[in-house]
Amino acid sequence: MTLPLRCATSSIIINVRKSVQTKSSSPRLVVCNRHSHSTSTSSNNNDNLGQVPPPPRRRSVHFVPADNIKFLTKSLALGADTVIYDLEDSVRDKNHGREVLRSYLDSLPLQHDDHDATTTTTTTTTTTTTTIMPREEETTEILVRINPLSNGELWKEDIIAAHHGCDGFMIPKVESIDELRLLDEYLTNMERKQSEGSSGGGRARRTPKVVFPIATETPLAVLNIAAIARGPRVCAITWGCEDLSATLGSPTTRHEITGEYLDIYKHCRNMCLLAAKAANVQAIDGIYQNVRDTEGFINEAAEAVRMGFDGKLTLHPSQIEAVHAAFEPTQSELDEAVRIISMWEDGSDRSSMELDGRMIDMPHYVRAKKVVARRSSGSGNTTSRGAVIFMPKKEVQPSTTTIKNESDVSIQPQQQLLQEEIFPRVYMGKYFEDLTPGLKIRHYLTRTVTESDNVFFTCLTLNPAPIHLDHELSKHNPLLGGGGEETTSTKPLFNSMFTLALLVGMSVPEVTHGTTIANLGFSEVLFPKPVYPGDTLRAETVVLDRRESKSRPTQGIVTFEHVAYNQRGEVVCKATRQALMKKKKTS
Repeated sequence: MTLPLRCATSSIIINVRKSVQTKSSSPRLVVCNRHSHSTSTSSNNNDNLGQVPPPPRRRSVHFVPADNIKFLTKSLALGADTVIYDLEDSVRDKNHGREVLRSYLDSLPLQHDDHDATTTTTTTTTTTTTTIMPREEETTEILVRINPLSNGELWKEDIIAAHHGCDGFMIPKVESIDELRLLDEYLTNMERKQSEGSSGGGRARRTPKVVFPIATETPLAVLNIAAIARGPRVCAITWGCEDLSATLGSPTTRHEITGEYLDIYKHCRNMCLLAAKAANVQAIDGIYQNVRDTEGFINEAAEAVRMGFDGKLTLHPSQIEAVHAAFEPTQSELDEAVRIISMWEDGSDRSSMELDGRMIDMPHYVRAKKVVARRSSGSGNTTSRGAVIFMPKKEVQPSTTTIKNESDVSIQPQQQLLQEEIFPRVYMGKYFEDLTPGLKIRHYLTRTVTESDNVFFTCLTLNPAPIHLDHELSKHNPLLGGGGEETTSTKPLFNSMFTLALLVGMSVPEVTHGTTIANLGFSEVLFPKPVYPGDTLRAETVVLDRRESKSRPTQGIVTFEHVAYNQRGEVVCKATRQALMKKKKTS
């Protein structure tokens, strides 16, 4: 999970550029984009350059019918982290719904850049003072639920109507990652055209847009949920069982006596959580249908927190505050988490510790950090969801920045931010403890090598050997089986250094990705069979040996044997190498 960024009220990361020194002019506020995405899309978008902040909190994700102007106008004042303007199930007349939503989005204040904060400026010869006044409604994320991608062209019309005024789209009834790739391509083309035709202003909110699939509404979706969570632009996934129950023919989704979900829907809920965490996106729990059952909703929201969900869908405004209360850690939970963090960081040279008779190790430390990250601004921290920071239920004092000598000023956080919170990284490799002698790993990456690979690598390494480049030589070279006519076996030989590099590269994801310190060398490299353009190679790795490092107690040395095979199962490369690997307790 990506933890929300925590900082003090004045801990705003913005650049203030001084404009012409007149009393009527205001500095331009260049605001960091509020979200990180699973996939980058348009390289032409200049508005998203610079630091990538953490994703926003999505404790409450609130549905609002897109065709009800009364509900729309009240939606941003409800206090939800995210609002979903629904153009699917809650709207019968799609054209009317689009027009109402388009008109409403047009009426909102301009977003980002010059309009993410209200500023006043006084100017002297050497100093400009800028006062930043927070506005709570601008911290609410706006998403639009479009119609299913399987439903003709309705979804395209929905995107055209809402693209300029929203932060992204909720996608219902997604069944495969291919649908998300289609959507990503469509959005990328739209954003590229807008970027090329933009003069730098306009009403558009964040670009590129994020995508939020409902990932369990059909049987096929449940089977593909892990791939859906890894789709392009996906920021979070959620689950739902009403549409699924209709497809299955299930008359109910809950046990008639206990009120618990039936096992099949518990499975969907669990899979949503696991798929989201595996893909490093947020997991949002589904709706609670009975809006009058406050106690039942509170219990289900509390269970979602205990399970590890990052938020919950809401249908009624009264549910929003209940969700926020559920995700707020108690004082005792917070105190214990702070103790664990302090104790662990003060004694980081130890693999485990004791607290009140309980053993504490790395998982407890990670969990404690997540508890601290859940606390809201009312607990002494603010939520960094954009450049403008607000504190609900408290009078907020404006923060002041002084600019001198017309130079740019960057307001840095007062707290030292953990790197993994700003730029989360996912590592797939194995640690020293995992690499037991005899372990055999078949690598999932394969590669069909091409003549362009061979020519490029040979030229790149300044190797002019004609056996890699000269077709005529290959045809007449008896050592290559040449008899005057070119065949598959008489094509130029592949550069063996490329084969070796490819073999090691194919082994990285499952073996050393993010867990190796250094490659210490190769003790043996063999090329039993040649490689030719058009061959398809796969790889296997066997752990031959491991030992503790004498000089580095937090690391160990592992000996690997990597083997590459061609499409006929012939061994084309075998390499034995040693690598310095991280240990778990210090990772």
